[in-house]
Amino acid sequence: MGEHNCYGQDALDCIRVKAYELWEKDGRRNGNDIYYWLEAENTVKPHINHKDRHSHEKTAGQ
Repeated sequence: MGEHNCYGQDALDCIRVKAYELWEKDGRRNGNDIYYWLEAENTVKPHINHKDRHSHEKTAGQ
């Protein structure tokens, strides 16, 4: 996924990919799925919201 590169992806897909990356980075330990999901949401959501605002501003100015 790179550094929070979610352009062209659904928000849930982007969070899913980031959670998987966190899980792999942590040694694929079982039982922490909710932790990885929440960490991924916290990491990804600001970038998704920023992208959505930017695309909305572009269409509003037309």
